[in-house]
Amino acid sequence: MVKSRQGQETSTRQGWHTGGVALYGYRFVTHDHPNPHKASRGINKRTLELDPVRAPVVRTIYDWYLGGGVGLLQIRDRLNADPDRYPPPVPVDPTTARGAWSRSSVWEVLRNPKYTGYQVWNRRARKKGHNRTNPPEAWIWSEEPAHSAIVSREEHEAAHARARANERSRQGVPATAARPTAKTNYLYRGLLRCGICGLRMWGNHRRNTTYYSCQPSHQRSKDIPVGHPPHVYLNEQRLNDALLPFLATALFGPERTDYWRHALDATAEPERTAPARERAREIETEIADLERRLSRQLLNLEADDVTAALRRRVAQRVAELEAATAERRERLMALARESVTEAPTLADVAPLLDRLPILADRLAEAPQGELRTLFDALQLDVVYHPTDSAVDVAVTLYDGGENAADVRAQVRAEDWSVPPTGFEPVLPP
Repeated sequence: MVKSRQGQETSTRQGWHTGGVALYGYRFVTHDHPNPHKASRGINKRTLELDPVRAPVVRTIYDWYLGGGVGLLQIRDRLNADPDRYPPPVPVDPTTARGAWSRSSVWEVLRNPKYTGYQVWNRRARKKGHNRTNPPEAWIWSEEPAHSAIVSREEHEAAHARARANERSRQGVPATAARPTAKTNYLYRGLLRCGICGLRMWGNHRRNTTYYSCQPSHQRSKDIPVGHPPHVYLNEQRLNDALLPFLATALFGPERTDYWRHALDATAEPERTAPARERAREIETEIADLERRLSRQLLNLEADDVTAALRRRVAQRVAELEAATAERRERLMALARESVTEAPTLADVAPLLDRLPILADRLAEAPQGELRTLFDALQLDVVYHPTDSAVDVAVTLYDGGENAADVRAQVRAEDWSVPPTGFEPVLPP
């Protein structure tokens, strides 16, 4: 057992993959074993390379989580809404596969340090520790990056920092769900965040007035910014007065296409390059062509009449093709990160808007239950900035088709800003 453990440590430090299943977002690359004796017995070593289909999914999960306002359950639901674009992971035993993302599988992506490009071993005590998690200081890291990174070490640490800050006393209860014994159902429960600290605001009801508050003294997070006001309040009716007209105009009104045409034209860059998605498709085509060329070269090596000189030339060409393929995969990953923040075009937005009904005249009178169902369908995220008395609004639309694309419309709702008066709760005389 001691020798086995030493062998695992040595392999990890050298950058070899020691697990039996490829990490989600990667696929195996097989190498001859560096020990000639083991190589003669057919034993090999493996490293990881980016999976062009699943690696962008990992990047998207991190972007959603670190962007704030989206929890594990919401990420799970987004992934399961489009399984073709976000294929679920396959467990070690394929017969136990659920065919869908779970909360634990999303968290496994966020907590696995191998996405930083390093090989890591001994994260769990599997022999006598009942599969418990070992402290980070007991983990064994490779001395150098062993494969292409999907996230940086800073992003990985930020994900863990947010998880620690978001620990809740109601474990297992979604942030957007009310307690079974709650006397009041708050329309923006789990959807509204403070623009100063980024944490969720919670609802209160007093004297027939519903409002949301953020008080650092009531928060468990250790990352409250210096200078955060002791009390931040937002009246629900004032928020409705700002948000519902915006939704009625931008999403559910008859002139919504014209609204987005003007909005996108106002933010367009003078000389805009081709969208990241289009460039990604071009690079995927180049990768497929390089892999076909690589396969042909490998077939040449299997021919019986290959001379030593020709074998060297073929091996050199294989190395060139592999280097070109790796370079394009790196570019593909960079474009995947860019596409997350890339502004949509009217061609992206218009087909999604056409799928929405015209509800502009009914939003203000809609019952709270219907509004909440609508907000959940839009994956609404609202950030309140008390200094400006304004809100940032983000919605996500899916076309549900083969080329499903997220269109994030983050709009500074300054046109619907309201004066500070009325934001405070009704206090007793």
